[in-house]
Amino acid sequence: MTKPHYQQISDSIEAQIRSGALLANTKLPSERQLSDAFATTRVTLREALSRLEGKGLIYRANRRGWYITPGRINYNPTQRLPFNEVVSSQGRQPDTQVLARQLAPAEPAVHKALGLAPLIPLHRVRRLRTIDGHAVLLEENHLNPTRFPGLERHDLSRSLTRLFEQEYGVVITTMELNMYPVALDEERAQALGVATGAAALFISRLSRDAAGEVVELDWEYWRHDALNIQLSV
Repeated sequence: MTKPHYQQISDSIEAQIRSGALLANTKLPSERQLSDAFATTRVTLREALSRLEGKGLIYRANRRGWYITPGRINYNPTQRLPFNEVVSSQGRQPDTQVLARQLAPAEPAVHKALGLAPLIPLHRVRRLRTIDGHAVLLEENHLNPTRFPGLERHDLSRSLTRLFEQEYGVVITTMELNMYPVALDEERAQALGVATGAAALFISRLSRDAAGEVVELDWEYWRHDALNIQLSV
C-alpha cells in the first residue's frame, strides 16, 4: 500500500535528521522551497511538517521558519538541582533571562498554596530558560516576601535554590510535584516562541523546608520536545 504523500515527505525529512545530515538548530528551507522540492502543495507540506513537529523532530520559530530540534535533555524533576548544572553536565549551554520580577498579588490558588491571605503582595519571578540558544522552559516562581525580604535586589538569573540557601539560610527538604500536559496560552506561547495552543509539559512544584513551612511555589512550562523525564525508583 502506497503511503500518503505527506507521510512520504515527513519520512524523507526524518531520515535526513536521524542520519545527521540535518543538524540540530539547522533551519529548514522555506515552505515554498520545500513544496517545490517535493512537488507538492503547501497544504500537504504543512501536514508533513506538523507530523514531524508532533514527533519533536522540528520546531517552528515564530516568523522565522522551521528548525531542527536540539536533542532532549535528561531531567529528574524530583531532584532540586539548578537548571544550569543539569544542562551543563550534559554538555549543553544553558542561559536564563529574567522576564519579570514584581511584588504583587497573584491568583487565589497561589495564595492558598503559600498560606497567604488574598490580595497580599508576594514575590513573582518569571524567567525564560534556554539551551544552546533555544527557548525550552518558562518558569514562574511565587514566594512569600516575609521569608525573602529584598529578593528583588539579587541576581535572579542564578539558581534560586542556591540563593535561598546562601542569602537567607533557607534549605528545601521536601517537594510536592504535579505534572501534566497543557496547551499554552497566548502569553506563554509567545515567550517560548511557539504557536498559541502548542503542547507543553506543566510541572508544579511546592517546596518546603525541614519544618514543613512552604518555601516557594514553582510553575514550569516545558516545550514538549525539550526533555526526557528520567527517574530512578
